[in-house]
Amino acid sequence: MRTTITASFALAALVVAVAPAGADGVRHLPPAEAIANQALQISAEVTRASERTLLLRYRPVGATTWSQVEFARGDQVWIATVPAIEVAAPGVEYFIASAQDGADTAEFASAEAPHEIGIYANEKELRRARDLARTGLKRSRAHVAGEYVSYGTRAAAMNDIADHYYRVDADFSYRLLAYPLEEIRFGYTRLEGFVPQSPREPPRICDTMPDSDGSGGCRIKAGFKVGGWFELGFGLAEGVRLDLRGIVVANQVSAAPGARAELRTGAIDGNHIALGFEYISDVGGAGFFRLGWDTVPEVPMAATVEVTDFPASTRATGVRLLYDLFHPFPNGVRAGLRLGYAARDQAIGGATAGLSATVDF
Repeated sequence: MRTTITASFALAALVVAVAPAGADGVRHLPPAEAIANQALQISAEVTRASERTLLLRYRPVGATTWSQVEFARGDQVWIATVPAIEVAAPGVEYFIASAQDGADTAEFASAEAPHEIGIYANEKELRRARDLARTGLKRSRAHVAGEYVSYGTRAAAMNDIADHYYRVDADFSYRLLAYPLEEIRFGYTRLEGFVPQSPREPPRICDTMPDSDGSGGCRIKAGFKVGGWFELGFGLAEGVRLDLRGIVVANQVSAAPGARAELRTGAIDGNHIALGFEYISDVGGAGFFRLGWDTVPEVPMAATVEVTDFPASTRATGVRLLYDLFHPFPNGVRAGLRLGYAARDQAIGGATAGLSATVDF
């Protein structure tokens, strides 16, 4: 008889322990799992909700700080939503607390012992996570670069005719990671210089008339002051990228169209091989091959061979040999230095020098 009574008291105590909270309670059933990059809804049944503010505090697994969102009334339950951008593999951990009279009360789990939900990621989501990890979770990039290119000076009786130009590029890109479209990019280019009027030998007028400003016929102004472009970056496969660019410039005569394409395997900021071309009507074209490597810590490098007739399509085709080195700084800043040599024929040549900077954010 005593055993029966003891068992009855134990059963009653167990029922009381597992019963949901009474009038002031919060009842919550955790979801089993969630899908990466989809908003995660956490629901709860709340009694006497007007007397409290119900809060969801969450963070990705591995993070050290909590984010917070307030529960709002749904059709039948109260709902708090974790934004899709923060729902990532391997999981999200959270706890529910209520704020009442200036104090917080844990309603489900706690900051010291949070509940974890496993996040399922398909291959596309895993690829996106790897790509974001390589950029430090930064999706935007601002970039500016400038270079001076000299093909040397051609000597005539009364003139030394310089063959040179400078180029400035400024652009902004955003990593969509919506495969196959990885990135969109738009920018501005300015390319101006002077070139000898004839393809190779100086015209005869240069032997009899000085030409300090380009008005005597020995040299002509080439290039353009304003050029705008838009580029799409396609991830054909992980580690294989095709960039396609449409260009419109205002040159010496009128507006002119252009295009650029680059096929690349590897990471643009590290080990990679790239092959591409750029063409602008009435200005010229270029084909290039580039090899990049990051075997030296904190100093990635690249070497490029370029065949081009920039800045004027009337010029003889030249060859440029370029060497780039970069150094990353904290907070997503990256500085670059370019050195090189350019020649249009075997007789003369000149130096190339340039600087660049990028900021990821």
